Amino acid sequence: MAENSEFVLVNDLQSCFNDLKKHSVSFKLGQAQPTVGDEMHNPLHQQFELILTKIEETLAKQHKESEEYLKVISMKASIIYEKAKILLSENLLTPSKTLLEESLELIKDFSDHPKVAFLHMRVVNHLTYVLSRLGFLQEAKELLLRAIEEETKCSPEVFSTDDLFLNTKKDPKVSVTKLNRLTINNMQMLAWIHARLGETEDNLKVQHDILQKQLDSCEGDVLRWAESCFRLGGMFIGQCDWPNAMYHLTAAESILNPLEVALIPNPEIHVAQADLARSWIYYGLQLFESSRKSLISKHIESDGIESEVLKKNSGSSESSSSKNPYHFQGLEIELPKAIPTGLIKNCDQAKGLFAYLQKWMKRARLYYTLRDFPLQYVNLCLDLSELYRFVAFYEEDIELQYAVQKRRYDALETLSNILREVRPSCYMAVSVELTKELIEVQMEMINLNLKKLHRPTQGVFQPFHNSIELIRYFIGPTFEAKEDVLKKQMYALSAIHGKLNDVALSLNTSTEPSSVKDSEEAGSSGPEANEEKTEKIEDNQPENETEEIKKE
Repeated sequence: MAENSEFVLVNDLQSCFNDLKKHSVSFKLGQAQPTVGDEMHNPLHQQFELILTKIEETLAKQHKESEEYLKVISMKASIIYEKAKILLSENLLTPSKTLLEESLELIKDFSDHPKVAFLHMRVVNHLTYVLSRLGFLQEAKELLLRAIEEETKCSPEVFSTDDLFLNTKKDPKVSVTKLNRLTINNMQMLAWIHARLGETEDNLKVQHDILQKQLDSCEGDVLRWAESCFRLGGMFIGQCDWPNAMYHLTAAESILNPLEVALIPNPEIHVAQADLARSWIYYGLQLFESSRKSLISKHIESDGIESEVLKKNSGSSESSSSKNPYHFQGLEIELPKAIPTGLIKNCDQAKGLFAYLQKWMKRARLYYTLRDFPLQYVNLCLDLSELYRFVAFYEEDIELQYAVQKRRYDALETLSNILREVRPSCYMAVSVELTKELIEVQMEMINLNLKKLHRPTQGVFQPFHNSIELIRYFIGPTFEAKEDVLKKQMYALSAIHGKLNDVALSLNTSTEPSSVKDSEEAGSSGPEANEEKTEKIEDNQPENETEEIKKE
C-alpha cells in the first residue's frame, strides 16, 4: 500500500509539473487577471503554489536519511529555481533573488551529491547574476569561487528539472556538454566580476583558464576561441606584459592559419584574420610607444625613476617567462623570433618589428579595403604612418631618418589624393587628421634638413661670439666710465646680443613663427639654398652691427 501511495504521489507531481510547463508558456508571474469578484489572480502563480503544496505533502512522508527525501528536496528547490527564472526574465530582480536564496538554502548541504550537484551549480549561476545586477559583487564573487572549486570534484547524474520529475533518458555526451558549458558560464561570470572589481590579474587568469577549459573539452567554436584568445592578448598589451601578449596572439594565429590553408568556405575566417592582424599592429604600436618613453626617461629622469619605469614595463615579462602561468597545455606554439619580447633598445630590433608588422598590415588590408571599409582602411594607413615615425625615432643616421620620413609623407599624400578623388565623403571625415599628420611629417623633414645643413659646420656661431668678445674688449678699456657713455655701451651690446640670438634661433629652431617660412624654403630648395642664406648671414650681419657701433 505504501508503494502504491508513493506511486500515486509521483504521478500527481508529474501531472502538476506538466500543467506548470503549459502555463509557463501562456502566462507571466508579473501579470494578473481580474475575476468576477474584482479579485486578481495569476494562473501560473496558482500552479506553482499547487505543485509546491504537493511536494510538501510528499516530503512529510519521507525519512530524512533516505534517497527519496533527497529527491523530493531537490524537486522543491528546482521548482523554486524555475519560478525565480521566470521572475528574472520579467526583470523582477529582488523577488528572483529571494527565491534563489531560498532554493540554495534547501540544497546547500547536499551540493556534492550527484543528484543535486548540477542543480546547485545552476542556482549559483543565476543567483550570482542577480547579485551582480543588484550591486552585491563581493558576495557573488565568493559564491562563484566556492562553486567552481566544487565543480571539479562532482560528477552529476541529474541535469534538469525534467530529469527529476519525468525520469527522462540522458545521453552521456549531452550531459558532459551541459556540465562543461555551465562550468564555463560560471567562470565567465567570475571573470566579469573580477573586471568590475578592478582585479585585473585575477581577471586575466580566469580568462586564460576559460580558454584552457574550452581547449580541453573541445567545446565551442574554433573561430570564437581564436577571437577570445587574441582579445585576451590585447588585455595583456594593456598591462605591458609583452611575452604573454605575444604568446596569445601567436596561439590565435596557430588556430586560424590551418583553417585558412584548408580553404574552408567560411567568410568569418577572413574577418578573424583581419582582426588578428589589427591586434598585432596594436601590439607593435604600444610596444614602440612604451620603448620610446623608456628611452626618453633614461635621458631626462634620474636613475631611480628610470629603473622604476623599466621595472614596470619589463618586470612582468620576466616573471611570466619564469613561471609560465598563462601557457596552454596541449597546444604547441612557436613564437616568432624576428620580434623582441621586451622593450626595443636599438634600431635593428625596431626594423625587425616593423618588417613583421608590415606583413600583418598587408593581411589586414586584404579584408578592410577602401571600397568596403573606408574608415578602417584609413585607420590602417594612419597606423602605418605611426610605425614609420617610430622607426625614424630609432634611426641614428640623418639620411636614413629623412628617407623614412619621406616614405611616410608619400604614403599619407597618396592616401589623401585617393580619398579626395574616390571617397570625398570619407575624406571630409578624416581630412583634419590627415592634414595634421602631413604637417607633422613636413616639420620633421624640415628639421632633418636643417640638421643636415648645419651638422658639418659646428662652429657656425663662433664668429658671432668672437665679434661680441672683440666689441666688449674694444669698448671696455678705451672709454671713461661716464653715465651717458655706459648707457650707449649697454644699448649697443644688448642690440647686438638680441639680433645674434634671433639668428641662432632661426637656424636651430623650426617651430618659431618667424622661422617657419624660411625653414620651408630651406626644405623645398635643398641644402644649396640654405648654405647661400647662411653665407649671407655670416657676411652681412657683422658688418651691419659694426657700422651701428661706429655710429654710437
